[in-house]
Amino acid sequence: MKNRRCLFVASMLGSAAVLLGGCASGGSTKSTDVRHIRSNLTPGLSTSAQRHTEVNNSLAIMSNQHFRLLHEDLGRTLMYLDRPSRLTPAPVAH
Repeated sequence: MKNRRCLFVASMLGSAAVLLGGCASGGSTKSTDVRHIRSNLTPGLSTSAQRHTEVNNSLAIMSNQHFRLLHEDLGRTLMYLDRPSRLTPAPVAH
């Protein structure tokens, strides 16, 4: 029981030393400088809610879909000049 209490006290003292002392170095580095932090509070975000990779993924998906739909529209325009296609998945009034 006494060993367990000593181990508990030692771990608490070690935790307190780490919390109070931290990992302070002699000088302020660029990544922890207050001006550097204030200049870019959210370095990982490109928009208000998305990271750079998520923005790039969204742009790739949109451009892919736009080009596929463009080809689909061109096919309908060139092949069916007199009336709209009845093969479209969306309902068409004719």
